[in-house]
Amino acid sequence: MTEKMTLSKSKINTFIECPRKFKYRYIDEIAEEANEYMLLGTEVHEIAEEIAGELMDGNEIDDVFLNLDYDENLEDHIRGLEKFFKDIYSNGYEIFSVEEYIVDEENDLNGIVDIVIKNKESDELIIFDYKTGKPRNISQYKLELCVYKLLLESKYPDLSVSSAGIYFTSAGAYRIANFGSVGADYFKSQSKEDLGDGDFDYVDGVVDNLYETIDRNYFKKEKGFLCRYCFYKEMCDGDFG
Repeated sequence: MTEKMTLSKSKINTFIECPRKFKYRYIDEIAEEANEYMLLGTEVHEIAEEIAGELMDGNEIDDVFLNLDYDENLEDHIRGLEKFFKDIYSNGYEIFSVEEYIVDEENDLNGIVDIVIKNKESDELIIFDYKTGKPRNISQYKLELCVYKLLLESKYPDLSVSSAGIYFTSAGAYRIANFGSVGADYFKSQSKEDLGDGDFDYVDGVVDNLYETIDRNYFKKEKGFLCRYCFYKEMCDGDFG
């Protein structure tokens, strides 16, 4: 049997999208050229990390954003980030960690968690992942939110991840899923969606299928409208037709 590959939410999501794309990217290690959307995402994430670092150093929010240097085309994203960080501090939370890389050896997972906030009155943590695109339903992100919870609780077993969510920077919009009961908390109240055992079972099933696919060395092509935008399209057509 092939030695187990350590997985991330990006690897798992790519496999779900198209096993053959997974092969090109992670087995053959053929890197994609960065497109405008990838570059935008990288830039916004870097700015968000810079802002969080300034705030964790004790700087005032208004001062941080007043002195922030950015291109005009990022105006909507910056205003969205300003709302996000003001929401954190005005609702009894603080920044717990930023862009933290975590390895969960027990579950063969790794990944970078964009930002984790902590309730000042308890040990509850909330995970957030930034997205620069248009807001979408939380159901699109259930898998990666489950992965983030597994990662964080593997490193901090004495703390509890109560919720995990997506923050859409350009729209200033939240999509949050709760693990268990929903309180009157500001962030939890942003969504009525819950994640339970069935969602984690789904992650386990996808991971098992992924490893089996690697062992069989058969990566099928998921044909669909996304094929026309795929970086590997010509390569795929040439290899398999």
